[in-house]
Amino acid sequence: MQKLLQLLTVLIFTVCVNNSQAQQANPANIGAVKGLLQDTVHKYTVKSATVSLYRSDSTLLNYQLSSNYGEFIFRNLPLNAKYYIEVSHISYQLLRQSFSPTTAQSTIDLKNLILKPKDITLAEVKIGVPPIQMNGDTLEFNASAFKLDSNAVVEDLLRKIPNVTLWGDGQITVNGREVKSLLVNGKDFFGGDFKMALQNISKNAVQKVQVYNTQKNENNLLDSSLTVNLKLKKGKDTGHFGKIGGGYGTTERFEADGNINFFAPKMQLGIIVAGNNVNKIANNMRTLTANSTFKPSGINVEYQPDFRANGINRTNTAGVTFNYNFIEKPTYDSRSVLTANYFVQNRNNDIISTSATTTTIGTASKIFDNNSTTNNTLSTNQNFDSKFDVTKRNYQLNISQNLSVNTGETNNRSLRSAANQLNQLTSTNNTSGQNKYTNTGFGLSTNYRYNNYMNYKQKIRSYNVRYNLNYTDSDNERTDLTAFRSFTNTASNRDFNRKYNNNDNNINQVLFAEISSLKRLFFGNKQLAKIDFGVSNEISMVNSNDNSEVADLNTSTGTYQANTYLSNHLQTNTLSEMPALTLTRSFNKSLSNRFYRNLNFSASAKQKLSFQDNRSDKSFQNISRNYSNFVPTASIYYSRSQYG
Repeated sequence: MQKLLQLLTVLIFTVCVNNSQAQQANPANIGAVKGLLQDTVHKYTVKSATVSLYRSDSTLLNYQLSSNYGEFIFRNLPLNAKYYIEVSHISYQLLRQSFSPTTAQSTIDLKNLILKPKDITLAEVKIGVPPIQMNGDTLEFNASAFKLDSNAVVEDLLRKIPNVTLWGDGQITVNGREVKSLLVNGKDFFGGDFKMALQNISKNAVQKVQVYNTQKNENNLLDSSLTVNLKLKKGKDTGHFGKIGGGYGTTERFEADGNINFFAPKMQLGIIVAGNNVNKIANNMRTLTANSTFKPSGINVEYQPDFRANGINRTNTAGVTFNYNFIEKPTYDSRSVLTANYFVQNRNNDIISTSATTTTIGTASKIFDNNSTTNNTLSTNQNFDSKFDVTKRNYQLNISQNLSVNTGETNNRSLRSAANQLNQLTSTNNTSGQNKYTNTGFGLSTNYRYNNYMNYKQKIRSYNVRYNLNYTDSDNERTDLTAFRSFTNTASNRDFNRKYNNNDNNINQVLFAEISSLKRLFFGNKQLAKIDFGVSNEISMVNSNDNSEVADLNTSTGTYQANTYLSNHLQTNTLSEMPALTLTRSFNKSLSNRFYRNLNFSASAKQKLSFQDNRSDKSFQNISRNYSNFVPTASIYYSRSQYG
């Protein structure tokens, strides 16, 4: 037995050593290829040329652009396999070079690859499509260079492109950098949700995938975010797509949904409806559209039955989304877009619950409590929002509004009884209630921003004006009934029958204006140690009314009488103004296409003036006050951006 154990130990050790040696040997089976691109006439190095790596069967493995010194290198290539590279450039002829790394020569140095200038003659026109190319500052991937199934969508195409990663949470990265915006022909596609474009547009409809930087900070040309644009083929920019589905199960459980979407060069229109009684609840349009794509994938499923929800929910929803571009081919500084969305949800919720509780008091006394509760809520929620955005070279105008109307009714009833250890009824407590409500909300936001930093002769090059309005109104009618009966002490019997009628409305308005730079207006071209200053002012006005009327049933007359203690009418008006003077000083350091650093100091002197007036049925709530407060602020901001 001992010899057998020794033999097994030796075998296990041998296997572990062999496995370890095999793992350590893997890096030696990896090869690489490198080279230098030069011009045949002047022997100049050629930068930004597209270098594509293929297997011998024309499968694209990787790509890169030649560096500023004309260099390229591909690593992690399996040995003893045949490859070839293709070098393409708008000014040079296509170059193809084959190679095969071996164990004896794992790193292949192609040395100087000479590119011949392209002769432009009409008689010898060759149409070739390189997989990638640089078009100015835009990196372009040609969709036709990637072979996919006929039913492939854009998501499948992006997964085939080297250095483009689609993560499980829906994020996209290109060369490790996160993509912030996904456009179709330069425009948002049905709200800008990545899924709508990735999982609905056919790969065969895409001509190019373009990757470029979008400037975010006009004061810092290097501060930008990564944008991906899907350029569709001619004739493919008009179309439609949709989905319809349904299911039926036991105990009359069902679900059904359908949507149809139309798109054209200037317009997008989507219509969707859904209904179920399996606790699938969508509270907005995006949830429905994101989970109704042609070829869904990923781990996030937002629209599914919620087994944690109480009761049975019967939900019917519908929505319409609309988008219109007044400029067919918008650019970064020339846009005009109108968007609108309407969403309605009808929800019926039924909850039935029963409970039995036993309470032990001492060693011989017990109380048995039984409770039965029913609750029904029927509600209709409607939401309409729209937005109009205009962007020109020197100004931006944004106008948006949101209107919501929620109506509903809730009915509840509770029957509760208590018994002693002899199973004798000791008390009952029955309650019922009804609540009807209507809630309305409206919001309006306008913002105008003017920027003309490129005009150095203009004294005021930037200012901003915005106005916000928010209005809410709530009407609530509630009736509560309670009947308590004691079978051991009838003197403790109680009956309550009370009505509530509440109305609350609130109007909030804010006007803000700012001129961020005034140094040139007052001091011309003087440097003043590069210290700049600006002014701003904010005016806020709030009007609120709170009306609460409470009445109790008079059993002797059978009528409801006002409860003056709980009833109240309260009106509050508030007006405030806050002018400010701000001093700023910035320190910048940058290297083109390498880094940008910014250190900003800011100090503001603000004076807040406030007036408040309170009027109520209760005399102690009648208050009028004035406030004046000095509010100094200071901040330090540092940012560092690394590129390349």
